Amino acid sequence: MREGTSGFWVTKNDFGISIGYADYGVSQFGGGDFEKTYYLNRENAEKFEIALKNEYEGSLEEMIAAAFGKNFKDPVFWNFCEIHGIKYTSSTWSG
Repeated sequence: MREGTSGFWVTKNDFGISIGYADYGVSQFGGGDFEKTYYLNRENAEKFEIALKNEYEGSLEEMIAAAFGKNFKDPVFWNFCEIHGIKYTSSTWSG
């Protein structure tokens, strides 16, 4: 359960895109914090941006918010990537 969230952040560079978010006070972690980051390499980042631009307008951040919500809904992201053949890796942290 996502009690409180930081919203998401996006980093784009020559190597690809990373999208992350942090949730605070997560009951599943005894009230601790949780962070998740998705990584798309250059090839998949390009596919991701093209797919977003086909459905949304605005900056990368605005399109991500429109597609996956300001609190970033993981299942919607997973489905979007599957539909568009986009591969990613991810990492999590809790504490």
